[in-house]
Amino acid sequence: MRVPAGLRGLFLVWGVGLLLGLPRVAAAATGDGGGQVYKVTITTIEISDDGGSTFTTIFSGSQEIDVAAVDAGAIAAGLVSGVDLADGTYNAIRATVADTIQVKGYVNISGTTHYTDGGTDAAAFSQAAGNDNPPSDSTFAESTFGLGGPQSQTTTGLSIVMSPETSPVVTVAFNTADVVFNDGGNPSVRAPTVTITTR
Repeated sequence: MRVPAGLRGLFLVWGVGLLLGLPRVAAAATGDGGGQVYKVTITTIEISDDGGSTFTTIFSGSQEIDVAAVDAGAIAAGLVSGVDLADGTYNAIRATVADTIQVKGYVNISGTTHYTDGGTDAAAFSQAAGNDNPPSDSTFAESTFGLGGPQSQTTTGLSIVMSPETSPVVTVAFNTADVVFNDGGNPSVRAPTVTITTR
């Protein structure tokens, strides 16, 4: 079992959605968990108005968020609730996540259900005969996957204008239906699809 490099990038790009709770910013967030769990722990969120040359920290701490849950947007908004940003155009965000993720999910491969069983990394999956959706085995549980250390990434090219006359909207949609997938006959995990729009 391996965690693809693309999985790391998702968590950090997801940090864009954390602007949901900034003053004067409206938001919407949706999830399509399909019974799965997909948890990350956000440790730092920073925002920049100069393309990433300098950053202002808008969250520092430790907050676990299940991006597959219907309340993911509300929890994310709470991270930056009360932050008072100066008027201006913000064009970069740097988000840092902790060094592990938790996933609960399954995939059917050639008549066998592979499901997370509470293990870690390579020992994170069990098997059951048949296509059992979701698995009825009592060991179906969240498994932990390491990312090799805390991960940070800067997302640039944004245009979030903060002023008394504007009400920017950041919309984040998560589709986690295929987080656990068939990778050449073996179960693996990948990033959920994330769609972020601003207006």
